[in-house]
Amino acid sequence: MNASGSPIASVQGEGERTVDLEALAVTALAAAGSSGEELLFLAGSTTDGLANRNSDLDLYVVGDLRVTGSETAARRGERTATVAYHEGREVNVAVLDPAALGSLREAFGASVASLSGEKGIAQLVDEDNLKILHRVRTGRALRRPDRLRELREELGTDDLPRYLLNVAAVAAVNRLTDVSGELADGHADSAAWMYREALVHTGQCALAAAGVTVPSVKWLVRLLQREAARHVDGGCAAHVARHLLAPPPDTAAAVARTRAELAAVIDAAGDLAGPYVRTVARPKLG
Repeated sequence: MNASGSPIASVQGEGERTVDLEALAVTALAAAGSSGEELLFLAGSTTDGLANRNSDLDLYVVGDLRVTGSETAARRGERTATVAYHEGREVNVAVLDPAALGSLREAFGASVASLSGEKGIAQLVDEDNLKILHRVRTGRALRRPDRLRELREELGTDDLPRYLLNVAAVAAVNRLTDVSGELADGHADSAAWMYREALVHTGQCALAAAGVTVPSVKWLVRLLQREAARHVDGGCAAHVARHLLAPPPDTAAAVARTRAELAAVIDAAGDLAGPYVRTVARPKLG
């Protein structure tokens, strides 16, 4: 039973077998030496609907605890270990340090605050921070759902799509500008390669505008195709996915189309796009 008194049943992601969540919860709590009073949640590709038969099952416990298992790794504010296997899939348990989450709250708060300014965006330095913010935002509580709701509010995870939209928009505009410069100077191969990076940022911007905050680039094509399927014309997501999978023969023409697609995403975002994006980045798209 979870803290709300309702039984934890199972979850089934896209293309995967049903996962026994209660069994996972018991395994994770035992590995972390938890009393069961701490917040425990499932996150990652399983809750994002992206897991395949080889995907890890990622669980998080919040508390001053230590996790035991094989392949133990330490990141800033996080200790992770492989503690078991479920039908051939690794069960990974990460312990999140409350003090580190407090530091993340301050850093992300400063980044979000910078979106209201016109002098640039204060970016989170550590990519692991984006992963934690996303997984708190989209995780499924196995113990203490009340605490997960509180943690989302404390960390401000509702602001994550807006933050990612602005960061990706600026990066996409800058890289598209670089591509145009390479083309103008006759560096066609370099421009074609650079254009792929511009597409990645453009795709991330389109996904963030739709509320998708998965930080790992490895899922980008799946996410873009899923988003494109929701629109009659496919929109920006379909455009990016198509050119990522099949580089266009005419880079200059493709860049022009990408600039127009990105401009449309920024314009449709309205106030979600901060002053820096609207007044500095957007005008560069024409």
